[in-house]
Amino acid sequence: GRMELLAWKLRVSTLWIFLGVGMLAGMFAVVMPSDVLGKYIATGEFEGEKIDATLLALMVMLFCLVPLTMAFLALVLRDPINRYANAILGVVATKMWAWDLAEHSSKGLEIGALITVTLIIAGLLIVWHAWRWPKPTGSTV
Repeated sequence: GRMELLAWKLRVSTLWIFLGVGMLAGMFAVVMPSDVLGKYIATGEFEGEKIDATLLALMVMLFCLVPLTMAFLALVLRDPINRYANAILGVVATKMWAWDLAEHSSKGLEIGALITVTLIIAGLLIVWHAWRWPKPTGSTV
């Protein structure tokens, strides 16, 4: 019933927070231990791609704001919007990180790969929870 729905919402919200913090950890794992940040500042390029301030702001928004916003929305949106929003964005996040892992695995695996695999698992868990979202019985949370 109502408590089951609340428990599911809290699980999904926590997974989104985990995903957002994990994305930041992944960024730090790639940027901080090497001279990647110095090269970016000097050349404006990251992994061979030219990145301007607008693209950098979009990346930060994707990596930070979307998961944290979804953590909040998972608690306040009503069914079925909640279910579909979590399912769709969970699939997008999972695909994004799976693509990132595939792209970087050809260059050899490092600590960032472990974080990426963890993010893929979190994304899959979000999709699974959205798919199995409990049906409200009478009242909604």
